Amino acid sequence: MEQATEGVSGSGAIAGRDWSGLPEELLVSFLLAMDVPGAVRSGAVCTTWNAAYAAFRRLRAPSPRQPPCLLYASGALAPGAAALHCPATGATLQIPFPRAPLAHRPLLGSGHGWLVTADEATNLHLLNPVTGAQAALPPVTALHNVKMGTDARGGPAYAVYDEPGSEPVMLEIDRAHGYLYDRVVLSASPSAGRASVVLLLHMPMGEVSFARLGDDLWTWVAPGDGTGLPWRCFYEDAMYSDVDSLFYLVRTDSSIVSLDLNGSSPVARKILDAVPKSSTPAKYLVQTPAGDILQVWKPMDIPPDYMDEEGGQDPYLELNTVDIEIYKVDLHGQRLELLKGLPDYALFLGSNASMCLPVKDFHGLKPNCAYVTNDCLEYVHFRKYNWREVGIWGMAEQSMSKLVDVSPVLYPWLNWPSPIWINPSFL
Repeated sequence: MEQATEGVSGSGAIAGRDWSGLPEELLVSFLLAMDVPGAVRSGAVCTTWNAAYAAFRRLRAPSPRQPPCLLYASGALAPGAAALHCPATGATLQIPFPRAPLAHRPLLGSGHGWLVTADEATNLHLLNPVTGAQAALPPVTALHNVKMGTDARGGPAYAVYDEPGSEPVMLEIDRAHGYLYDRVVLSASPSAGRASVVLLLHMPMGEVSFARLGDDLWTWVAPGDGTGLPWRCFYEDAMYSDVDSLFYLVRTDSSIVSLDLNGSSPVARKILDAVPKSSTPAKYLVQTPAGDILQVWKPMDIPPDYMDEEGGQDPYLELNTVDIEIYKVDLHGQRLELLKGLPDYALFLGSNASMCLPVKDFHGLKPNCAYVTNDCLEYVHFRKYNWREVGIWGMAEQSMSKLVDVSPVLYPWLNWPSPIWINPSFL
């Protein structure tokens, strides 16, 4: 291990110290103060630090606060490998995936340091990319409107029903995730066991189901008078609030519904009415550190025709953000208050659980900016090898800047699976 320069003695000789000889308890105290990528890297320094890292992991101490990282598959690093890129520091950490190659799995959500992925049978799994811990969720056929069936050639397929007794939509098993799942949101880290609730927004027309860790079935939140959930609504995003232990869902018309899953039966309540002429932009719900709820709109430059002149997919087609609009939700006044910016905060938007972080607590984050990844479902799932938008939207400049000087060779996060923001965690 390298020796650190301690100082210069009176004779001019440089005194050094072997940091590998530090007591394990002192090394563990250092690890408790590091960010997650730094702690992971420290375990590879030498045998002493590796032992300290193992002791630190056994403590199951909360991960230190740190800025989010961009997680992306990287076959350029190693087969089946993934990488975490921290935009605040510019550092990149390689993560091996020996049992669940990330390159073969879509990333459908993230929260509390865990990813939501779908396997080759479209069943959902939770995965901590730092620790390798995994947890299975109920299978897709445990949804109320999905059954096993056969396609026109007699092969296995999923039958998805719009209404009981109606003709189902038949989906190929390995591609069903692209049609079936909209959003996945976690209330807590899966390490919390049954205290962790997974909310799933799925087809057709805004179905809402949830499961707790260990459940065999998805529980459907049936719309109507029984739950208060509006009928047949498309939802753009959902979030969980630690302030009141409720989920919140935003619809395409900007109306908001709260969802209480704490009792014996789900209870939904419409808490914000629709906003006229608001159905076009992508929408996100995010809570500020002060507890305020923000509704963020992201208009995109979407070409009128996704197909090229020959009727195939255009490999050069890009979807680009053209604006970010931020609204503070005023539930008492039943309105959205347009904000000029967030001078003290940074947003993280994409397929992840949206985040609003104070830049004073995270050195290196840019204030009044939104860190953006492309999460347009049709584009992500059906144009797997097209260019992905990954960048930083400046509220004051009203423009997008690159996260880094990207290259598809050095930074192969521009394709499949679509990259996602995540807060690395050991729990």
